[in-house]
Amino acid sequence: MRFATIDIGTNTAQLLVVESEGNTLRRVHAVERFVRLGEGVDTSARISRAAQRRLLATLREYKQTAEEQGAMSILVAGTSALRDATNRQAVVDRIHDHLGLSVEVLSGDEEAAWSFAAACSAFDDLTGACLVVDIGGGSTELISGTNPSQHTLDYAEAMTDRVSLDVGCVRLTERCFSSQPPTAEEVDRVEHLIDTTLDNSVLSVGPDPVLIGTAGTATALALIHAGPESTWDALHGGRFVLSQNDVRRWRKRLLELSVEEIRALHPDAMEGRADVFPIGVILLDRILSHYARSSLRVSPYELRHGLALRALAITSEQTSG
Repeated sequence: MRFATIDIGTNTAQLLVVESEGNTLRRVHAVERFVRLGEGVDTSARISRAAQRRLLATLREYKQTAEEQGAMSILVAGTSALRDATNRQAVVDRIHDHLGLSVEVLSGDEEAAWSFAAACSAFDDLTGACLVVDIGGGSTELISGTNPSQHTLDYAEAMTDRVSLDVGCVRLTERCFSSQPPTAEEVDRVEHLIDTTLDNSVLSVGPDPVLIGTAGTATALALIHAGPESTWDALHGGRFVLSQNDVRRWRKRLLELSVEEIRALHPDAMEGRADVFPIGVILLDRILSHYARSSLRVSPYELRHGLALRALAITSEQTSG
């Protein structure tokens, strides 16, 4: 059976169409659009009318695409921007009224669990401690776990702890950078803010964790590092590793470039992301340093895949019950 999932994030809205085959999923079609739903939410606490229009247009396109791909149902979930917005119910109601789509606003715990499950499902050799990093537009999720590869039917069960940090690439860019390239003072300010946030966070992480990056910043950096001619992509995926030195070299280079120069590095990967990408890479760099990790595994699977895994788990429970 084919079905679709849509993840409505702070910066992007992502569609995934999957085919369920027993207890496994086959990814059929994936699309990402940059709607900037969280634009201004950090200061106004509201989803703007312009952002709502962008989202409705994207969801209308996604609904048509999902139906054309043979999806029998569409599961839609919202995360940080909708959680933080005081007008979230009005936005959810508007989507339902215009498109007939029901939007579930995930709690932080739910988002963490299924982002963790998705990230880990790309690998079959995760033993011991691991730490999944999901840098979003409004927040950064850190999720720790143990022996994920022993929980292949429900990776979320391997999760042991999580923390949601109020530092995302859109939010910090709006708050700290006045231009690109930024000034040295602005870079110092954002680095201090990130380090302080990490130092003040409480997260139980096992010894020598494998660090796994999932979602926009990590996959975009992998694409840029591999180059425009690479066949690695977020639909079919595969193993990809970035060293801390790789991340630091890209951080240095990005902080010297204009938005247009960043976009030119990899037009597809940077579409809608170029202006907030440098802070995303700074976040990766500071997290690697904070946890003293020398490398980052990049998972091509993200929350929209986790939503599909959750639906598959529910279906399996109902069938077995």
